[in-house]
Amino acid sequence: MRRSWERKGKVVDAYGDRIERSSLVIFFDFTGIDAQAMTRLRAQVKEGEGEVLVGKNTLFYRAFMKTVMRDHREVLTGPTALTFAYGDPVKVAKVIFDFMKEVDKDKPLSKIKGAYMQGRFLKPQEVQALAELPPKEVLISRLMGAIQGPIYALVMALKSAPQKLVLTLKAIEEKKS
Repeated sequence: MRRSWERKGKVVDAYGDRIERSSLVIFFDFTGIDAQAMTRLRAQVKEGEGEVLVGKNTLFYRAFMKTVMRDHREVLTGPTALTFAYGDPVKVAKVIFDFMKEVDKDKPLSKIKGAYMQGRFLKPQEVQALAELPPKEVLISRLMGAIQGPIYALVMALKSAPQKLVLTLKAIEEKKS
C-alpha cells in the first residue's frame, strides 16, 4: 500500500473520530471569506467548544460514508469548511449563523450548505432555527419552572385543606363563646 493512501486513511479515521465526538457538524462555503475573518471564526467556535476544519472534500465524504450524509454529496462540492460542535450545538450554530450574517447581511443562509446532527441531515433553514434557540441553560431553567409549577400548586392545595379546617373550627369556637 502506498504511503499517501496510508496518510489519507489516517486523516479519514481522524475525521471519523471527530464526527463521533461531535453533537453537530455544519457545512459552509468559505468563498470570499478572508484569512483574518476565518481566524476570528475559529477562535469564536473554539470558545463554544467546537472546531472549524478545511480539508479535501473526498476525504470528508469518505469519513461520512457510514452516515446519512452519503446521500447528500452536494454539500461536499466546492470550497467547504466543516464546523464540529463538541459541546452545546446551539452555541456553535449561533456563532456560525451570526458570522454568516456579518459576511452576507441579506442572505446569511446562502453560505450554509447544511448540517449533520444525531444521524440526520439538516437543511440551512434548520440550522438557522437551531441557532435561534435559547442557550441550553435557559431551556433547562424553563423546563424546571414548568415542572415545579404543578408541584407548587399541589403543595399549596394540600396545605390549604388543614388550614381551612382549623379556621372553621376556630370560627365555631368563637361562635359558641
